[in-house]
Amino acid sequence: MEWRHEHAPLIPAEPANPGLSQIGVVVYDDGLFRDALLAQCAAGLVASGYRLGGVVQSNAHRRGRRRSDMYVKDLLAGDEIKISLDRGSEARGCRLDPDAFARIDACERAVLERVDLLIINKFGREEAHGRGLRPVIAEALIAEIPLVIGVSTRNFCEFLTFVGDLVTRLRPDIEAITAWCRNAIERGAHHRFQPRPSSAHA
Repeated sequence: MEWRHEHAPLIPAEPANPGLSQIGVVVYDDGLFRDALLAQCAAGLVASGYRLGGVVQSNAHRRGRRRSDMYVKDLLAGDEIKISLDRGSEARGCRLDPDAFARIDACERAVLERVDLLIINKFGREEAHGRGLRPVIAEALIAEIPLVIGVSTRNFCEFLTFVGDLVTRLRPDIEAITAWCRNAIERGAHHRFQPRPSSAHA
């Protein structure tokens, strides 16, 4: 698959000092490819015993329909929820079920329970306009929880404006993403459990 980023700032994939970055970002043009990549990465890390939080999306094709049904999986609880409305085979425009999406608190709970890694399938239009999961992303960064997130080329500038440019832009490759996740989890664990120096007393 061709990797294009003509609308995104040229932050190199996997910078020379990735240890400084708490955020791994997968920049994409193809949302279906992003969903499959992050879901596969999450499944492998869970199978290895890591405690993940957040959401990944899957897309189920139905015969006779032009567009797939959309589901998100809560990585901490294991639940899967359908988030698309069935508006018929010829429907166009947004199919997101706002009521179903509003019931999903997977990312908030993941931060509160201090998971090893938080995965957010996308920084989308809502987040770019200051809504959606933006507060959760900020809370994860404050809590020093490693974060992997999908960001479209269209929203990449807004994402960098929000988090700054200290991110690791990951190649759209399962091995590269998984390796970064494992390293980020180990770095995060080492940092969290490091003994803090005692305060000096007069």
